[in-house]
Amino acid sequence: MPLTLFSSHQPRNRVFKLRGLALMVALLLATNSASADNYNVTLDAPKEVTELLNNHLDLIRYQPRPDIKDEYLDFLIENTPEQVASLMTTLGYFDARTDVTKKNVVNPITGQSRPELTVKITTGKRIMVKSAKLEVTGLMPQQNPKRVSALEFDWSLQEDEPFTQADWDLAKTLLLRKVQSDAYAGAKFTQKQATILPDDSVANLSATLDSGPYFTLGDVDITGLRRYPASVVKNVNVIEMGEAYNRDKLLDYQKRLQNLPYFSSVIVSVSNAPEEAQLTPIKVQLVELPTQNFKGLVGYGTDKGYRANTQYSHNNVFNRGWIFDSKADYQTVDREFMASLDTPQNRRHYFWRLLGRLEQEDNDGLRVDTSQVGLHYAKKLEHSAISYELDFYHNRVRSNGLDTTSRALFGGVTWSKNKVDNSAFPRRGYAIEASIGGASKNLGSTADFLRAYGRYRYFIPFLKKDSLLLRTEAGAIFTRDAVGDIPTPLRFWGGGSGSIRGYAYQSLGDTNNGVVFPAKYLATASAEYTHWFNDAWGAAVFYDVGMTTSVLKNISLYHGAGLGARWHSPVGPIHLDVAYGYPRKKISPHISIGILF
Repeated sequence: MPLTLFSSHQPRNRVFKLRGLALMVALLLATNSASADNYNVTLDAPKEVTELLNNHLDLIRYQPRPDIKDEYLDFLIENTPEQVASLMTTLGYFDARTDVTKKNVVNPITGQSRPELTVKITTGKRIMVKSAKLEVTGLMPQQNPKRVSALEFDWSLQEDEPFTQADWDLAKTLLLRKVQSDAYAGAKFTQKQATILPDDSVANLSATLDSGPYFTLGDVDITGLRRYPASVVKNVNVIEMGEAYNRDKLLDYQKRLQNLPYFSSVIVSVSNAPEEAQLTPIKVQLVELPTQNFKGLVGYGTDKGYRANTQYSHNNVFNRGWIFDSKADYQTVDREFMASLDTPQNRRHYFWRLLGRLEQEDNDGLRVDTSQVGLHYAKKLEHSAISYELDFYHNRVRSNGLDTTSRALFGGVTWSKNKVDNSAFPRRGYAIEASIGGASKNLGSTADFLRAYGRYRYFIPFLKKDSLLLRTEAGAIFTRDAVGDIPTPLRFWGGGSGSIRGYAYQSLGDTNNGVVFPAKYLATASAEYTHWFNDAWGAAVFYDVGMTTSVLKNISLYHGAGLGARWHSPVGPIHLDVAYGYPRKKISPHISIGILF
C-alpha cells in the first residue's frame, strides 16, 4: 500500500526558505561507496504547471543521478512541498497543495528494490490581476501628456488576466526600455509593488515611473582614435546638435562607423546621468584595424565559371584616411583589374571616388576589351545611396572577323533605396534602384545616346518564415546612332542567376552569326517563393520571364522556371537553382553567393 510521507497545504504568504544550498553541500559530501538505489518520479499535475516543475523541481531534476542516497532522497522529498509552493507562486498559484507518496518496487530479475515516487499537485485558485496602475512623474507629463496616455494604454498588464511573476517582470522591463529609447534616457522606477490578496485570489499592481529630464544630444566625444583625423568619425554622424536623444539613431551611427574599413570595434553610447541631460556628449569608443589588408579567394559560379581573386587595400593614404582599394579578378570568361581611391566623407556625408578598370571578356566567340576611368561623387546612408558619375569608356569588340571600337564620356546619376527587415536575409520590405545618364559626340563619344535603367524588388512574408520575392527590371538606350557605337558595358544582356534562369549568363541579346551581343532594351520579371525548413535551409520555386532586343518589333519572350535550395551560410545567402528555359528547352544549373545590399 502506498504510504503518504508528506502532505502540505501551504500557509498564505509563506516565503520559501532557500535550502537548496544545504542540499548541494550534502551531495558533494556523498561518497561512491555508499550509493543508493535509483528512483523514479511520476508527476500528477495540471498541464499548465508541468513544464515549470519538470525544469526546476529538484526531486525531478536530480532523478538521473546515481549518487542520491536514501537519506538525501528523504531530504529532497521533505523539501518538495515547500519548493513546489515557491514555484507555483511565480504562476499565480498561492494556495497550492502537494502530496508526495513513496513505495518500493522490487525488480523480479535482480531482486533489488527501487523507490517509486508520485508527486501530486493541486494548484488551487489562481491569482487574477484586479488592478494594474501606472503613474508617470517627472517632465514627461508636462512636456508630452499624449505620450503618457499612450504608455498607460500600452501597459501590458491587463485586469482580469492571470498574475504571473514573469509577466510582471516583463511588463516593467518593456515599459522602461520603451521610455529610455527616446528622449528620456534617465527614466527609472521609483516604486514597484505587487500586493497579493490570497483570500480574494487577486493581485493589485502598481508602479511609479520617473521620466527624468529631457535628454538632448551634443558633440561627439571620441576615444581610441590614433591614426586617423577626428573628421572620419564626426562626418559620419547624421545627428544634429541639440536633437532629442534617440537610441535607434545612435545604433544607426554605430552601424555606419562599423561599415567603415578603419575600425574592428565600435561602441556608441551616452551618459544617462540627469545632470548631463542637456547636450549630452555622444561617446564613441573605437578599436582601430591595421591600415593595410591583403586577401584572396578562389571559387566557382555558374555565370562566370572558376574564379581566383586577390585584393589589396590601404586605409590611410596620405595619413588623411583616404582609402585605396585594388582588385585582380580572374574568371573563366572574365578577367578584371580595378583600382580606386576614396576620400573620407565630408560634413554633407559625400565622398569622392577616383577609379580605373580594365576588363577582358571571352564569351562564346565574342571578345570584349574595356577600359574605364571615372570620377564619382557619392553618398551612402543606411538605407539609401546616390552617386553622381562621370566615366570615360573605351571599348573594343572582336568576333568572326568583326573588329569595332567605341568610346563614351558618360555622365549620369544612380540612386537606390531599401527598406527591408534584414539586409542580408530580407523577408519583408522593398529595394529600388534607378539610374539615368547620357553621352554626346561633341564630347568625344562615338554616339549620342540617353540611357535609363531601373530595378525593383518587393519582399512579402508568408506563414512563420516563408517569403515571396517579386522582381522586375527595365532598361533602355535611346539613340539614332548604330548600337555598335555604344560601349558594351552601357548596353544590356539577359540570362543568368540574377536575370532569367534557364539561360546562361549573358546569353540573351542581339544574335549575329551565332554570337550574342548586348542590346538596347531589357525587361525582366520574376516571382520566387521560398519555404524555410529551419533557420539555415530552405527550398524555392520560381518563374522568370523577359526579353533583350535592339528592335521593338516581333519581340521574343524568354521563360525560365525551376526549383532551388537556399542556405543561410555564415558568409551570406547561397542559392542553388535548377531551371528549365523555354523556348530553349534545356535545363541549366545556377549558383549565386552574396549579400543583397
